Amino acid sequence: MKEIRIHAVDGSNLVSKEGCEKLVRIFRSYAEPHQVFVLSPVRDSQLEIDSLLLFARQHDERLWSMLEKRFSEWTALVDRLLVHSAGEKVLQRIKEGFSNIEDLLRAIWLVEDISSGSKHYIDILLGSWLSDLLCHYFAALGYSSNLMDFAVSLKQTEIKEDCLFVSGLLAQVDQTSPSEGVAEYAASLLAASLKAKGLTFWNDTALLRNADVHEVPSAKIIQSLSYSEATELSFFGAPLIHPQALLPAIEASIDVQLRWWSDTESEGTVISKQGNIHNHNKVKGFSIIHDVGLINVEGAGMSGVVGIAGRLFSAMREASISVILISQASSEYSICFAVPQKQMDLACETAKTAFAHEMGEHLIQSIDGEPNCAILAAVGQQMTGQAGVAGKFFSSLGKAGVNVRAIAQGSSETNISVVIKAPDSTKALRALHAGFFLSKQALSVGLFGPGNIGGTLLDQISSETVRLKEQFGLDIHVRGIANSRKMLLDDDSIDLDTWRERFASEAVDLRMEEFVNHIGATYFPHSLLVDCTTSTEMAEKYVSWLERGIHVITPNKKAGTTPYPYYSSIFETCLKTGRRFLYETTVGAGLPVICTLKDLVQTGDRVHRIEGIVSGTLAWLFNQYDGSIPFSKLVREAKEMGYTEPDPRDDLSGMDVGRKAVILARELDFSVEVSDIPIQSLVPKHLQDASSVEFMARLEEIDEPMLALFKEAQAKGEKLRYVATIDELGNCSASLKSFPPDHAFAQATGTDNVICYTTDRYYTQPLVIKGPGAGRDVTAGGVFSDILRLAAYLGARI
Repeated sequence: MKEIRIHAVDGSNLVSKEGCEKLVRIFRSYAEPHQVFVLSPVRDSQLEIDSLLLFARQHDERLWSMLEKRFSEWTALVDRLLVHSAGEKVLQRIKEGFSNIEDLLRAIWLVEDISSGSKHYIDILLGSWLSDLLCHYFAALGYSSNLMDFAVSLKQTEIKEDCLFVSGLLAQVDQTSPSEGVAEYAASLLAASLKAKGLTFWNDTALLRNADVHEVPSAKIIQSLSYSEATELSFFGAPLIHPQALLPAIEASIDVQLRWWSDTESEGTVISKQGNIHNHNKVKGFSIIHDVGLINVEGAGMSGVVGIAGRLFSAMREASISVILISQASSEYSICFAVPQKQMDLACETAKTAFAHEMGEHLIQSIDGEPNCAILAAVGQQMTGQAGVAGKFFSSLGKAGVNVRAIAQGSSETNISVVIKAPDSTKALRALHAGFFLSKQALSVGLFGPGNIGGTLLDQISSETVRLKEQFGLDIHVRGIANSRKMLLDDDSIDLDTWRERFASEAVDLRMEEFVNHIGATYFPHSLLVDCTTSTEMAEKYVSWLERGIHVITPNKKAGTTPYPYYSSIFETCLKTGRRFLYETTVGAGLPVICTLKDLVQTGDRVHRIEGIVSGTLAWLFNQYDGSIPFSKLVREAKEMGYTEPDPRDDLSGMDVGRKAVILARELDFSVEVSDIPIQSLVPKHLQDASSVEFMARLEEIDEPMLALFKEAQAKGEKLRYVATIDELGNCSASLKSFPPDHAFAQATGTDNVICYTTDRYYTQPLVIKGPGAGRDVTAGGVFSDILRLAAYLGARI
């Protein structure tokens, strides 16, 4: 191999200063000292050329202004790229070319006819101007360069220049060359002729991925392919590979690089003889042929009869019908084959004509066509002899509810092909991509309530996503965010750095069923809904989500305090479905309150008593209250700092503490209801039904009774604290009590929660959990911890 690299480049991308500068950067990025750029015709000019020729034939005067505009664009480009001496030479050639084009247009004007070579002549001129311009541009940068007609380049045995520009393809590439990919085919021929070290095809569409990115947004770039894998993918519809363009390179064993003009940073895909044999993925990619009809020929009289298949497919060939896929039962009772849907009716009639005798004798019972199908293929050279690939292929389709109509697998096992119904094609493609390429710990996540806690959680996930994937294989895809009115969905994953902006500009009306179905997509290994609302209505949906196979995590206390039959049904559904319901933050925000209690119970410890300061709001109020300032003033201050609910009675009523007591009691298998337990309200009865405005106006009326309680505790040398209590018989309460100075509750500060577990193991000295029990950061962190607990359960290395 010679130190030469051949590039196939679309000339349309180079008719600008930016395009020429990009070509220089590409040239500099390769190590080969000699590089050849094979330029395709300037496609952007094709429509204008057609218009010029048509205007001339129709005597339309607009053609002269159009011609003048095009000339001005070319001269402006020359002025931007080249200094005077070099520019004058190129400009002179362009002027002569436009003069020739003008003569051609005048001739068409006179004869009112467009010859077959007119358009071709202008194409050749444009290509020669572009090559000349690039040659002088590179020379001005200090590189030896030349331009050459394609036919002449094929006769070269070596390249002496740093860069060579080749045009004139349409006149020289033979008639058997592909109609598409003409520059690629020409570059491949030239690479083989020169024994080049490498060949690069630059396309304008995209990078080659392991599935169509429009149907599978998470599709990954294929880094390497073997020649056989590339050929298979091209047959099954991969648009970036022109199989005939590869043939000369394949015969000369030259590596071919597929790159995208719009992303020159990516190395793209390398096609070589062996491909990357060390790639752990046995399947390299999936591709689909759409608009397919399936023909099924059935009959008991076909079994054991020699020549049936030969007659069938000879008839198809004589009718010029393209047979894409063939599948035959081992019993020989039936043969089915796929054809382009537009040829399905003709294929059926052709088969019926060919087997008219057999159908008359009832040896063949039916010949039917099934429209609206697609062929889905998995391609991978290393599938050969690998146990489990076919099993995973069909189990992934089965899990997604995709019915396979026909199956075909070549003896080389480079591909597995199936015929499916067209409406299932996207679902099937996503299911296979997830099965073969997504991490087994990939999570499809939807979040309800992107407010203080939910929004903070999204920010925390954003900061840790890359680390979690790299270190533990946990791949979190937040695919949906919703509030009570709007939702934002993404097929792959919402960029959490910009989710607020996208939600503000792209969110649509919330459609709950669509949201849940989207998150629960079967092509993701696992699905999770995170409820960061305080909605009772939302909590009542948990069982239905679990039944659909979706895990649920929430800081919402409503599910834990719903009527006991529904509460029990949540856990029964978890046992039945294998899904998890995690709710650590429903009691102590980010503190490990529930998981610690579960550990105690599940390891056989007997719980005698649970006591806890579990309201961050009430904790702050009583940690601040010393009788020197009115209690009402502290409540107003707490409200201003955001510690209380908008209506402080929601905190002062003690209901929040009562709910948390019920949640803890139910962890001990007590079927307690909120209505069963005594809850001491700090709101005077005569203010409980007042409006929030009236309550705040009369807030000082709580000062006298609160001061009396404080003085009573002070007289005993104790401090007031509002606590939840659960005893070993399941009796619960939420009330204001006083505690001595050495008690853990009396030593709490700020918004600290303090929970004491008295058990057989921790009897003389209770187990104490203490820390901040309020705040969006700690609560969101607790929810995030639940997500990681779920991930560990699912197999992540956490």
